[in-house]
Amino acid sequence: MKKNRIAVVTESGNGLGKTFANILLNNDYDVILAASKKSYELLSQEAGSLQEYMLVKTDFTSEESVLELKNRIVSTFGRLDLLINNAEIANGFGQKIDQINIDDVRQVYETNLFAVIRMIKLLKPLLEKSDDPSIINITSAMGDINKMKDEDFCYSNYCMTAYATSKAALNMFTHLQCKEFKPSKITINSFDPITSKNCTHNSVTICDGIKDEFLSLIKKQPLNLRIQ
Repeated sequence: MKKNRIAVVTESGNGLGKTFANILLNNDYDVILAASKKSYELLSQEAGSLQEYMLVKTDFTSEESVLELKNRIVSTFGRLDLLINNAEIANGFGQKIDQINIDDVRQVYETNLFAVIRMIKLLKPLLEKSDDPSIINITSAMGDINKMKDEDFCYSNYCMTAYATSKAALNMFTHLQCKEFKPSKITINSFDPITSKNCTHNSVTICDGIKDEFLSLIKKQPLNLRIQ
């Protein structure tokens, strides 16, 4: 460890999280894998292949747990250069109004929106210690109202009420944070890996375009996907 930059990837046990973590590791980052219970257990079984990472069990819906993560970062590195909010819940196909369970919607929002707000709020002091701090919120085209209005868009008929609305809220939150952080050195962007390369969720980990666009984003090269 002790490379030039330090990054946290949330829910790094899923395919996208692993992809992001590997890209960062190969680009001179120390990578902290923040993983919830199930992902943590899966990653723990891969201990032999994770020697170059720091694995931290984290409940993103708990302030206490995120503060424990923060303390680990402080004691090991003292700062944070990049936060990737990758944790999400994607469920609820066919959620028409008569089928919606409010508790299920609340659970999705807890991870897809409230956890992102919590992570940024609590880790912001560590980002402010970096010379070039960045935040990337992983979003979805299903949270893009204009795309969802387009009948030709491949996901326009997906009635995932909880997921789609949580991502729309995340997009607005990212936009507002971009305005708030503008006078500071912190940059914040949203990144939708699904529409980077016309692929599906099932094959997203092998879409060639994702890695190149993500690499461009962490190097702060211009991208159409960036929220300005």
